[in-house]
Amino acid sequence: MAADQATALALTVATPTGMQLDLAVESVQLPGVNGEFGVLPNHVELLAALRPGVIRYRKDGQTLIAAIGAGYSEADASHVRVITEFFARPQDVSVDKAKADQAKAEARLKGLVLGDQEQVEAQNDLDWALARIEIAQSGAAAH
Repeated sequence: MAADQATALALTVATPTGMQLDLAVESVQLPGVNGEFGVLPNHVELLAALRPGVIRYRKDGQTLIAAIGAGYSEADASHVRVITEFFARPQDVSVDKAKADQAKAEARLKGLVLGDQEQVEAQNDLDWALARIEIAQSGAAAH
């Protein structure tokens, strides 16, 4: 392997309330607006919009997860930067609250025009609720 090739990725996740993750990882999987995508060391430069969903990352051979809100990611050969409106670790999620949020978002979605700003916001709220439910029920922890 060439000396200039990265063997790990620096992963940072920032929200309006501050830095949520700042660690070295082996890989990252993110929920892009056009589908999930993965990043490994030496990835080509990438800028992608994110939808609310689950971020998965491998550290020391273990896959860890967290829920993130809508946002953006920037990746290059050695770094993945995520800027998102929300971040939650599995242990921080109230499944009852997430399920209540899911029901509210599903009710709001009924009758809305696809692509309308209100529909997009309701869909983001639904995706955020579903991501929190998924991580809480998975039993995996984020550091």
